[in-house]
Amino acid sequence: MLRTKATPGEVLRRVLPGLEQARTYERRWLRADVLAAITVAAMLIPQGLAYAQIVGVRPVAGLYAGAFAMLAYALFGPSRHLLMGPEAGAAILTATALAPVVGAGGPERLASLAALLALMVGGVSLLGGLCRAGALADFLSRPILIGYINGAALIIIGSQLARMFGLERGSNEFAGQLQEVAANVGHTHRPTLLLGLGIVAALVAMRRFLPRWPAPLVMVALTTLAAGSFQLEHGGVKVVGPIAASAPAFGLPSLRFEDVRTLLPAAFSLALVNYASSVLTGRVYADRFGYRLDTHQEFFGQAAANLLTGLTQGFPVTGSASRTAVNVSMKGRTQLVGVVAAAGVGVFTLFLTPLLSKLPLVTLGAIVIVAAVSLLEVEPLVWLWRVRPVEAVLAVVTTLGVLFLGILLGILIAVALALVDLIRRAAHPHDAVLGEREGMPGWHDVEGHADAETIPGLVVYRFDAPLFFANARFLREQVRHLVAASRQPVRWFVLDASSVFDLDVTAADSLEEVCHELTGEGIVFAVAQARAPMRRMLKRSGLAALIGQDLLFPTVGAAVRAYLEARDGARATHDGEPLSSTQVH
Repeated sequence: MLRTKATPGEVLRRVLPGLEQARTYERRWLRADVLAAITVAAMLIPQGLAYAQIVGVRPVAGLYAGAFAMLAYALFGPSRHLLMGPEAGAAILTATALAPVVGAGGPERLASLAALLALMVGGVSLLGGLCRAGALADFLSRPILIGYINGAALIIIGSQLARMFGLERGSNEFAGQLQEVAANVGHTHRPTLLLGLGIVAALVAMRRFLPRWPAPLVMVALTTLAAGSFQLEHGGVKVVGPIAASAPAFGLPSLRFEDVRTLLPAAFSLALVNYASSVLTGRVYADRFGYRLDTHQEFFGQAAANLLTGLTQGFPVTGSASRTAVNVSMKGRTQLVGVVAAAGVGVFTLFLTPLLSKLPLVTLGAIVIVAAVSLLEVEPLVWLWRVRPVEAVLAVVTTLGVLFLGILLGILIAVALALVDLIRRAAHPHDAVLGEREGMPGWHDVEGHADAETIPGLVVYRFDAPLFFANARFLREQVRHLVAASRQPVRWFVLDASSVFDLDVTAADSLEEVCHELTGEGIVFAVAQARAPMRRMLKRSGLAALIGQDLLFPTVGAAVRAYLEARDGARATHDGEPLSSTQVH
């Protein structure tokens, strides 16, 4: 396929996907995008404050981290729906990485280290993009995607359970959150729980009967007004509370070699976790709405968001599954949602912090839970079980791994299991003895077609996989079995290599052994329809010379014709004697 030279405009749109979204923007999307942005901003404010508290930096840093991350990703990110910003998982990993480094440095050193880590995560992500490491996403199969989404949805739900019951959340792990709620259910604040359940019911009802209404935004407005009018805070319903406003701080954090060296493993871990979780979430919506997610460009989106956050004294950010789910539930279509939400958060942080001080926290919890439930992939999991149970098990393992071992380890275990299953299947691939069918051209599997007949003295054997170390012994044993089980003496054994697109050194040694064994028994070994990669390997390994160039046939039909000619010629001079390679040639 010929490649034409890309124009400067095409290159610019490839590097900055946000420009292409802006160029193709349709006015009819504006209302939904703006409403989604307002709701996302209302969610981000208390979440940003909470995640900043987890990291240990000033609360307003969480707000600016969300705003600048969304702006950067809107320009460089490939997903139309994914929203960047502070997230619980990234905040927890950040706090864990910084704790042993801070020492007695105090808040200023902690803020500087958090910003440095964000810059390092951005640098690692940039390196991943430059190295075209987006191929890593090819290892994230459909079952892994389903398992991750289900695990992420349950993590999101678990993170909001304590808020729904009016309890304090102490654990940042899914199992710990469930245990906390179960152990303290007797201390449930009933007004909070009733309010939360009412909001959930209202959100579900509005989605069902008033799908065009911005249900989360309506709930934020109504519950904020109700909390202020009826003084719900005095009744024990927790609200966002006052937020101190301040301008963002720009500049490089303190760069010390010792700090960089110490934080480097954490930077790589965070970059990988951020990329995996973001690209999986982005793929869900790219598939749902029918566009392609550039997995290489996702690295640049992650890099831009973290680099800008680091330069504004923030902390590492990643794709937000919960805010992205709310964005989609409100019909957001483009990254204009992130731009408007970022502007809203910035304006709010500078001038309007008192407006949400009365917003009940349970409102946000209910919105997040309803959005997370919509993420759950139950029907696809059932379909997987019906079609291929082993992949359904892989999806469940991924879910459990993400829930109880963390996103990175859960995904890595799932990928490892998927590779083990792939090797297991490749080690014992499908194979077939081929025969002729009357009135049907070509050669067909004798097991799949009862009327297919083999030619006496000839075995045509097809191997449906690349030949490599894991299945080399299987091939050799199958050849021995077919020769021993043949009702008539085998004169020729033809390997149909049409499906063997690769051959490694171990398999080449195994084929050499097969050739020597068959030749020693007076059986001609031939290869038909070998692909170019296998032909090259046959030549380099010396197998082509060992087998003989005249026994490397372009098609199975050519090999069969050669056998029939050799058989008929042998009958004329060696009636009844087995045919050997020396007699034929």
